[in-house]
Amino acid sequence: MVTGHQTIGPFKNFTSVIGPNGAGKSNLMDAISFVLGVKSAQLRSSQLKDLVYRGRRLGKPEAEEGSEAGAEEDGEGEGEGTAKKAWVLAVFQDEKGKEWKFQRTISTTGASEYKLNDKVVTYSAYNAALIGHNILVKAKNFLVFQGDVEQVASQSPLALSRLIEQISGSLELAGEYDKAKEAQDRATENATFNFTKRRGIAGEIKQYKEQKGEAERFESLCAERDDLILKRNLFKLFQIEESIEDNSRKIVSKNKELAGLREEQRVHDKALEAARAEQAKTRASVMQKEKTIKKAEKALDGKRPDLVAVEAQITHSTRKINNTTKTRDEVARNEQKLRDRVESLEKELASVKRAADIAQEEHRRTAQDNMSLSEESLEEYRKLKASANVLAIDERQSLERLTREVRKLEVEADEKLQGVYQQLLQAGVDKNESEREMRLKETLVNLQRIFPGVRGRVVDLCKPIARKYETAMSVVLGRNIDAIVVDEEKTAIDCIEYMRNQRAGQATFIPLDTIQVKPINDKFRSFAKGARLAVDVIASEGAVERAIHHACGNAIVCDTMEVARYVCYERGQEVKGRQFSTMQHPKPEALALSAVTLEGTVIHKSGLITGGRSSHNTSKKWDEKDVQGLMRVRDNLKAQLRDLAKQKPRGQTDENLIAEISRLESASTVARDDLSACKLRITGLKDELKHIDKEIKQINPELKKVQRSHASCIAEIEKLTATVHSAEDGIFKAFCRKIGVANIREYEERQLKVAQEESKARLHFEAQIARLGHQAAFEKDGLTAALERLTGLETVLTTEEANLAKHERQKITLREEIVAAEEAIGDLRTELAEIQEILEEKTKNVETVKKTTAKAGKVLDLALKEIATWNDEIEKLALERSSIYRKCRLEEIQLPLLQGNLKNVPMEENLRDEVAMDIDENEDGTQQLKKVLDHGIEVDFESLDDDTRENGSAADFDKDIAKLNGEIERMAPNLKAIERLEDVESKLAETEREADKARKDSKTARDEFQDVKRRRCELFNKAYNHISDRIDQVYKDLTKGKASPMGGVAYLSLEDSEEPYNGGIKYHAMPPMKRFRDMEQLSGGEKTVAALALLFAIHSYQPAPFFVLDEVDAALDNTNVAKIANYIRAHASDAFQFIVISLKGTLYERGNSLVGIYRDQDVNSSRTLTLD
Repeated sequence: MVTGHQTIGPFKNFTSVIGPNGAGKSNLMDAISFVLGVKSAQLRSSQLKDLVYRGRRLGKPEAEEGSEAGAEEDGEGEGEGTAKKAWVLAVFQDEKGKEWKFQRTISTTGASEYKLNDKVVTYSAYNAALIGHNILVKAKNFLVFQGDVEQVASQSPLALSRLIEQISGSLELAGEYDKAKEAQDRATENATFNFTKRRGIAGEIKQYKEQKGEAERFESLCAERDDLILKRNLFKLFQIEESIEDNSRKIVSKNKELAGLREEQRVHDKALEAARAEQAKTRASVMQKEKTIKKAEKALDGKRPDLVAVEAQITHSTRKINNTTKTRDEVARNEQKLRDRVESLEKELASVKRAADIAQEEHRRTAQDNMSLSEESLEEYRKLKASANVLAIDERQSLERLTREVRKLEVEADEKLQGVYQQLLQAGVDKNESEREMRLKETLVNLQRIFPGVRGRVVDLCKPIARKYETAMSVVLGRNIDAIVVDEEKTAIDCIEYMRNQRAGQATFIPLDTIQVKPINDKFRSFAKGARLAVDVIASEGAVERAIHHACGNAIVCDTMEVARYVCYERGQEVKGRQFSTMQHPKPEALALSAVTLEGTVIHKSGLITGGRSSHNTSKKWDEKDVQGLMRVRDNLKAQLRDLAKQKPRGQTDENLIAEISRLESASTVARDDLSACKLRITGLKDELKHIDKEIKQINPELKKVQRSHASCIAEIEKLTATVHSAEDGIFKAFCRKIGVANIREYEERQLKVAQEESKARLHFEAQIARLGHQAAFEKDGLTAALERLTGLETVLTTEEANLAKHERQKITLREEIVAAEEAIGDLRTELAEIQEILEEKTKNVETVKKTTAKAGKVLDLALKEIATWNDEIEKLALERSSIYRKCRLEEIQLPLLQGNLKNVPMEENLRDEVAMDIDENEDGTQQLKKVLDHGIEVDFESLDDDTRENGSAADFDKDIAKLNGEIERMAPNLKAIERLEDVESKLAETEREADKARKDSKTARDEFQDVKRRRCELFNKAYNHISDRIDQVYKDLTKGKASPMGGVAYLSLEDSEEPYNGGIKYHAMPPMKRFRDMEQLSGGEKTVAALALLFAIHSYQPAPFFVLDEVDAALDNTNVAKIANYIRAHASDAFQFIVISLKGTLYERGNSLVGIYRDQDVNSSRTLTLD
């Protein structure tokens, strides 16, 4: 978005527009499109008024030469949403050097105003001025929007044809073309209608002239037809009588043969029955034998698994014996080694005891040689010591009190330090964080610094209300525990793009504005005792509550596994789970909730139960923030201990040295651990520096106060110590001169040192003796265990050998039984084979008899069928004869009869009377002749000549009758034809005048249509031929290189060559060194190059003075980007500017000038920089 007054330009021959994603580069494309009159739909807005930016208002800088854009407001000062209108001014210099100013202004009401050279004009005049400079707004031959470049190559043939129509100007003739074509179609239709009408009237006149003669001929044809019908019926009845007599003769002849055939059939049936009985008897024997064999095989199959089981037991016993023998040998060797080791340890123990006794004796002699006092001196020392203790009572008490306070402070610091170490150990902080977690934390910090809407990880934004729920909640959250919560989906997309560019790994993002959160069912809150919703046991801020609900869902946390089973199975609720280790539950009903126990066990939707803690130990992630605080407390306490140790009185030198050694040893261990941990945590600790500095500022006053108090205590301790020492020196002065020491404290320290050395040596030898004693006892226990194990192995070996012998005997017995069973089955199979051979012979005999019987049955059935067919034929002929009688009676055809009358024939067909009933066969097996009714009628056939009787055909009669009927039907005489003849002739004259006028109108419309068609074709073909000739060379320039000096091949083809604008234009491009493929099968980069070649070729026809390309190189590699840049650089000139929006240095580094667009976060707007 752009606010205020922005001036961009001037543009050079080849200007590159660059800037980061989201900076507003495409807004420049929208501004150019807007000022040239492109519709709002192409400007990423449905309404013009939405293009007015109503954000924060800015001051107006001084205008520069080039394109300008701005938003005007009412009133003074800054405000929100006060912009009322916006405008864009484009300054264009033509070839003659004349400047043209094109300005377009819109308001928040949606009104649009156009100015040409600072004068308000109509859109038509505005567009005409643009067309005068070959800037075709409708065709957009000078604009390529972001993401549209591949669609240019993949567009349909009809879309490409329409684009060329817009470029060529033939589209402007489309309306005139459609009107002319419609007028031609109407005129042609009218002429055709009048011609058809005139021809119909002329035919009508001719018909009326012919109808007069047809009436006379009609009567003669009817008489001739009636005579033919009579002859046909006589001929048909004659044939029926002949056929009935012939069929009757055939039935009588066939009945004579039928009796012999039936007797032969009975003989064959008896033979077949006997053969089948023999076959059935033999088959029963075969089935019985097969049943016996199956029974024997089943018994054999039952013994074989026993044999396999015995062999498996033998193998197991053999393997166990071998393993036991090997183990026994190994245990025996170990037993000997243990004996030798015990003897060696006992010898070493005796040697150490002797050395300890010698050392003790040496220490005793050394003590005697040192400063030793007599009994009198020791008594004197005790008395003096008692006298010294009486002196400076108050100072001694104060000294002891202060010493106790210092020790108390040291004890408290030690206890706090131990508590911190325990908490650190419990939280697992001593384990080094993995490299991936450190990288994820660093990436999260960077995302929060760059993108304001990043809130943090789910694990950092929530925490269980009690520690016992940590494991369960880590299972519920699952992979979402490390998901990052952001405010908007756009922020998530920007974060993903940042991580991809930085190669910072992978992460899951949860945008608060688009996630779908199912409502929580309140009935689950009181579902069962010991079960509660997961969202109720976790605490979070209200702003991220939707994200936490999305991650938890309707999961239920149960105290025990019994509660979870009750919820999921007894109450029949549904559960979704996560996988750890699986176990199939016997009731996989459909479930709908997620049940998780405190130990991390889950019940799945399908009834699976999973259990076990996650190996990632995600439940401890909630302790990380507390751990960081504990580590700071630990470091502070250690520093305090070091300060206290430094400020102790110098009189206790030995204790200080021992404490210092212990402290240094522990500090060394801690330092080594800290060194390895700090190498991984150093980046995170830098981020905590500000927080630590703040805490230091808060703690410093209290620390200084404590240090001052401690220093005063130390000073007072030193003062009191000096007083006590002075009093002691006064008491022990004479005693010290006597024993030869400077002061009594030197004597006490020397005696203490001797005692300590003796104690240290004694402890050293006691430790060695204890170690050797324990080790010897341990080795003796191992020796005893080895002996016991050796005894047990011997027992096992004896038992398994006995079992092996037993199994071998069982194996031999089973094998003998199996061999006997197999021999018995073999004998049964031999007997079965013999019986089956007999059965096959019986079956063959049955088949032979069956074939003979079937053959005789076929002969008999054929004879019966022939008789039945003849009887059916007689019945059919009788029905046909009755039908002819009825037809003659109905049509009043006078048949010549010798006897009877047609009135005896009933008009309704009665099958009971006319068809003879079926009669049973005779006792001798013959078939009787069917009797049919003749109604007592005898026809006279004398009128039929002999030739007609012998050679006549009903088809010939039907053909002649049909011919006469056709002629009669076609004639259709009209008695009123003469009266209507005059009316039709006058109507014909009027129709001829209308037809002449329609012919003239049709010719005029056809000529006008052909003229429009010719002009439209010329415009279209002129543009098409230019682009078709140009595109191949452009594509070669864009694709040729060292590997392919000739480049690729591209061409256009018309689907309709006669009227090309009605059809489509196919675009074909074949990249170098590749076979021909369809445009859809090319890669994204190949499509982009092909699309740019097509755009450059189209633009070469009536070229616009400038060309704007928006990120057309997105799908191209560096090689192709360089080719595109070289092409643009070569063709850019003062008369032809290129304005290219790109993110690739290979392209914009070849430009004559750069326009940089960046985002100004302070004013939430885009800013520009122009570099020549």
